[in-house]
Amino acid sequence: MPRSHKQLKTQPKRQDVFYAYPSHPSSLGETIQAGVKILERSPGLQRHGLRFRLWPDVAAGGTRLLANITDAIDRAPIFACDVTYLNANVAFEIGYAIGRFKRLWLSLDASIDRAPQTYKQAYTGMLGAVYARYENHEGLAKEFVHDRAWETLDKHLLGDAFRSRANRSETPTLLYVKPPTSTTAVIRSLELLEDSAFAEGLVTDDPVEVPGSTLEWYAEKVRDSDGVVVHLLSDGHKHAPSHNSKASFVAGLAHGLRRPLLMLAHEPFECPTDYTTLLRQHETAAQCEELLRDWLATVPVSRRSRRPINEETRPHQQLELRNLSLGEVKAENEETRLDNYFVETSAYLAPLEAETTLLVGRRGMGKTATLIALQQGFASDRRNHVCTIRPVGYEVDGLLKLLDEDWHSAERGFLIESLWKFLIYTELAGSVTRELEGRPLHQELSEAERLLVEYVTGNADVLLAPFSQRLNRSVGALSGTGTLLDTETQRARISEHLHAVHIGALRQRLVPVLASKQKVAVLIDNLDEPWRAGSDTKSLADLLLGLLRVTKAIVDDFASSDLRQAVRITLTILLRSDIFSHLEPLATERDKWPLQRIGWNDPALLLRVIDERLEHGGISKVSAEDVWENLFESTVVGVPVRDFIIRYTLPRPRDVIYLVKEAVAVAVNRGHARVEAADLLTARESYSRYVFGSVLAEDDPQKQHMEAVLFEFAGAGAFLSEVDVRTRVLSAGVAERDADFYVNLLCDVSFLGIRTAQGYVFAQDENQRHMLLEVGRRLTTPEGWGDDLLFQVNAAFHLALQIE
Repeated sequence: MPRSHKQLKTQPKRQDVFYAYPSHPSSLGETIQAGVKILERSPGLQRHGLRFRLWPDVAAGGTRLLANITDAIDRAPIFACDVTYLNANVAFEIGYAIGRFKRLWLSLDASIDRAPQTYKQAYTGMLGAVYARYENHEGLAKEFVHDRAWETLDKHLLGDAFRSRANRSETPTLLYVKPPTSTTAVIRSLELLEDSAFAEGLVTDDPVEVPGSTLEWYAEKVRDSDGVVVHLLSDGHKHAPSHNSKASFVAGLAHGLRRPLLMLAHEPFECPTDYTTLLRQHETAAQCEELLRDWLATVPVSRRSRRPINEETRPHQQLELRNLSLGEVKAENEETRLDNYFVETSAYLAPLEAETTLLVGRRGMGKTATLIALQQGFASDRRNHVCTIRPVGYEVDGLLKLLDEDWHSAERGFLIESLWKFLIYTELAGSVTRELEGRPLHQELSEAERLLVEYVTGNADVLLAPFSQRLNRSVGALSGTGTLLDTETQRARISEHLHAVHIGALRQRLVPVLASKQKVAVLIDNLDEPWRAGSDTKSLADLLLGLLRVTKAIVDDFASSDLRQAVRITLTILLRSDIFSHLEPLATERDKWPLQRIGWNDPALLLRVIDERLEHGGISKVSAEDVWENLFESTVVGVPVRDFIIRYTLPRPRDVIYLVKEAVAVAVNRGHARVEAADLLTARESYSRYVFGSVLAEDDPQKQHMEAVLFEFAGAGAFLSEVDVRTRVLSAGVAERDADFYVNLLCDVSFLGIRTAQGYVFAQDENQRHMLLEVGRRLTTPEGWGDDLLFQVNAAFHLALQIE
């Protein structure tokens, strides 16, 4: 009997549920299909018009597969997926569904060994920890009915506020998702991007520098970018499964948010079926560079006009949490905004006047932010010239092999210093030439400037090649010359192969051009790239010591010119504290080093970092005090909010920024008008996982036990004796000879505070740590502490390791 018009009107609106899961193992698909059959027979779900579509039903293969999958997700209000196993196809589809603002429902077979841990490592920072646990098809169906996802379709992960926050950069912007391994192809890609139209707005997601970036961060960067490049590792690379899963997720997010996307992968690579049409594989670095160059040419680049806002013209709008922007955790990703809220410290002021400065600090202490501020500080005076040297992922393996050849010790040092002099001279010549070529056409070059430009461009293959290529060519030319010949012959060969003719010619042409400058600032950063697992730390230390020795020589070369013109050069080197600790025992006359340490032992100074960002982070100019009062709850578990932030973070700018940014993101996603105590507590959990990952990068590259050592403290008490600490270190598989190293390292990264007569102190640097340990051990008995030195585990790590 035909249904009446009234009956047709009362039929529930059909709501598709698209269900994604890996094709292997087949038992997983069998369980999900059986569970879906139960759900399809459920009268309750039929009343709500739910219809399930499984990915095999829409996978047609060929070039239509991606379109079929994305079309099915677009039509489905609910995207269900199984996260029991790590799978690149599923990761891509999750990212895409989030980019299309779909309601997510996650399932996980808890009976599979380590499945929850695998999910946590891959997705917790992205998706949270909410998923439906099941062990069979009946449990799966029961969990879906219990969660009633069809009643909360508006609860997509990005939140409604995400759509209304479009903080487009004033310059063309590109997000590059970098692998944890700096292969030659990755290095060449970064060099190309640094020289492209996106150079000023390039945002690099580096998992080594900033591990555990969140969904909110990726979504914001993708939304505000003109294009996204995702670089995957080959199937044989270390860390490939975890990185490729994350990279696939970000690629799916970019595809869902409709951003131009390029996926690159090292061969051999078994491409997931979902994105075969999006991915380009390369066997060589040259092929990778060509693929990237061709794609960049297709990305529309429309330069946005810069709109300077001063306090008089700044629009006054209501102070709202969703309009609050705290900038980037990583300074490299916000060079255009950093000068608005950079906090000047003695570490910044010293290089402005000194001839040579060695800036040393731990990860996250603000070395790169200081570098950017110095760039802007020197460049603010047009009479200055600034040359920044930041080698991109350069490899030194060939150089280390060269240093192992049979050199006289003096000639080995001469080789290192000559190499650094060549690289710095050519970098300076390149930066001056680019500045001259960038002048308006009506400003004619002087005779001296013309001679310099002609010489540099005429030898562009040698002088203007990227840093890594100049280094590799020089090393290749020198290989095999390290035989035990007489000193004069060895030095002659070194000079010949390092283009000594270029060094002299460049100096002769640079001096007349730079003599009119008030100051020439040479800033060197990013020297820690080769310092990784398996590195020859002794040879690397020799290499860096050679750089420190040659800086004074370069300053003197230009200051006492035989051309009767002097150039005032100031040279600043930025170095990680853990690397510097390897150099100190090998150096002579350490007391003469122009050392400047970056530290944040003053909580008031650290809070200024946040205050400055709060004042400049809204649409309207407001005071930090107003932001704290109106947008943050005054206390968290009985602790004033600002004290809470200091208490539960490491004393580093990166860390306090991370915690506050995460708290704001949580509050906005929850629809709160201000950051509530619960938001900060949730953010603290995310931060604790982040800081756990961040300190792993400070492990010794030849030992690599830091992660295992940290896990040995899981569930421990907050206060431990030295015997207990050493026992846990040894239980992590650390050799007895390395036990002291790891105890010291735990103090150096502020994991452990050392008991003193004034309380527990977290060392700011290696020298302070040495002093605190020695004094603390001698005070144990006189102070009545017992027979053993005591340590305190930093509260920043408590939640990640469930420390009581």
